[in-house]
Amino acid sequence: MEGNVLDENGHPLKGLVVQVEGAGKIESSLKGSRVVKALDKISPVSLKDQQVLAESETDSQGHYRLLYSPDSYQNILDDKPTVQVVVKDVLGISELEKTEKHIAVSETMKTMEDIIIPRKWAEGWYVTLGGSRKSRFTTDNQVEVLVDNQLELERVVESVEKAQSYIYLTQFEFETDFIATFTSEVDNFRPQAVLTRTLQEAAERGVNVKIILNENLAVPDSYSQMEEFFQDSSVEIREFKSHGLHVMHAKTMVVDGEEAYVIGSPFKKDYWDSPQHIIKDPRRQPPGVRPVHDVSIKLRGGAVYHVEEFFCQMWNYIAREEYQGQGKIEPPIRNPVSNTVGKTPVQMVRSVTPETLNEEGELGIFEGYRRALAQAKQFIYLENQFLTNKSIIKALKSVMDRNHDLEVIVVMNENPDNPGYKGWQNQCLERVGIKTFQDILDHPQIGFFTLWSTKWEKQNFTIQPVYVHTKVAVVDDIWATVGTANLDGSSLTHVNELEGFFDLEFHRNMEMNVILPGVDRYASDEIVKLRDSLWREHLGIKEQKLKKTGKGWLKLWQEVAEQNLKSLKQSHPHMTGQILPYSSEESVEDQLNDLGIKNSAWDVLD
Repeated sequence: MEGNVLDENGHPLKGLVVQVEGAGKIESSLKGSRVVKALDKISPVSLKDQQVLAESETDSQGHYRLLYSPDSYQNILDDKPTVQVVVKDVLGISELEKTEKHIAVSETMKTMEDIIIPRKWAEGWYVTLGGSRKSRFTTDNQVEVLVDNQLELERVVESVEKAQSYIYLTQFEFETDFIATFTSEVDNFRPQAVLTRTLQEAAERGVNVKIILNENLAVPDSYSQMEEFFQDSSVEIREFKSHGLHVMHAKTMVVDGEEAYVIGSPFKKDYWDSPQHIIKDPRRQPPGVRPVHDVSIKLRGGAVYHVEEFFCQMWNYIAREEYQGQGKIEPPIRNPVSNTVGKTPVQMVRSVTPETLNEEGELGIFEGYRRALAQAKQFIYLENQFLTNKSIIKALKSVMDRNHDLEVIVVMNENPDNPGYKGWQNQCLERVGIKTFQDILDHPQIGFFTLWSTKWEKQNFTIQPVYVHTKVAVVDDIWATVGTANLDGSSLTHVNELEGFFDLEFHRNMEMNVILPGVDRYASDEIVKLRDSLWREHLGIKEQKLKKTGKGWLKLWQEVAEQNLKSLKQSHPHMTGQILPYSSEESVEDQLNDLGIKNSAWDVLD
């Protein structure tokens, strides 16, 4: 099969991956099994296989040529095999276009009609959702990146207290007794603002408060407790019901149409933390729970409209599905000539579950990542709660193979809190050539690091992992994202951790991310500020200027991690910053042993 891939003006699109796929039913030992029957109740199980028969890359003329033999069909049981031509991005991870229907195989050589793809859909930094225009893009914004939850919660409380008209809030989990801020008298911390009460006080002075909470069998239900708490209040609470493996994971807040937040953490007492990540901080409950690192973002300007739009669409979807259409709210009216509050360009991107806000759902966050990773020239920095998305790992490997000068730095969890994720994480590392922690310290292109907190008290040394809850990425200091989407299957595409057995395309979370496209200098300033603040915290660099040396950024991380390893093996251990190389072992004790750190006198907390 051969043909051409062209843009809307008839010009060739070079470097795109073109595949021909065969489709047909395959035999499976799982068919009729208890596993399939059980999951079929959640999502219909498909035993249909898409088999890649051949792959090519478009040349300077946009031409592709796909060659494959009849033997390629040996695993397909259909009497008349059919094929479909699929065009993917330059990394081969994201589908851009495909033939409308399968073509029956009846010719030795077939010339295909030209495949037309909008150039901006195939190239560039900006998300277009399959079209030729930037999606949800504004240029008049003021942005404040909020590193760690202490600062984020202070800002949230300030905004709630000054609200005059309405507050729209979405949350994954929300404890009724969640303490957002504290007063301090020589470390005797006292609650300053219980967030539910602050919201109730806003409602009592006439503010329209609406809250959407996730409801899912896999996540503790906070809806009933919240409903009971606000039963005598004008605060309205509704559930976003998720029947399956996907969840409403977006955590956002809009105040008066003037301010918006995309929030990293749920409103739970065990997620409160400061940049110091103090072990056994009394402000974080219950006692002894691990420190947490997270990042949120506050927006003013045109981007606020898109956060509010998201809330209104979800609220009205719930009204349609659960309340017979009652209680719908009008979406915001966008003023194209808004009062400019800043100069930072912002693109709002979403993951949307199919058959909710629209039939197909959205893959905007994934599109943002695949575009940025494909164009990385100097470095990629990823900081995320999970790293199990197969397409992201494939993209990292592909872009490193293409550019041997590219550096990749990843901050992740030693102990992700989803069952099975540790094993899938280890598999992802192996795919890019990492098998041991020593590989991380020696690899010329990529390193995986974890965060730890330490404490000396009365001659006792305590060490504990810091739970990484962030969803942050920075590429070349000219693109960054902050939001709610993890680098796992369900946040970006579908539950890819289980693909191969079941049709899980439906199971995609509701998520929201902010993209700072730093091709504009105003965004670039914010991006550098974000990266600088994160790296200073993790690397323990305070005084000297954080500058790239001739050895590169990755080498700086490797040296700090190696220095910490050496120090922890001494009689009086000390860590500079927070980082150690990732270990594939399961328990905290085994991880430290794997790193060569053995001291039975320490207090080791998980």
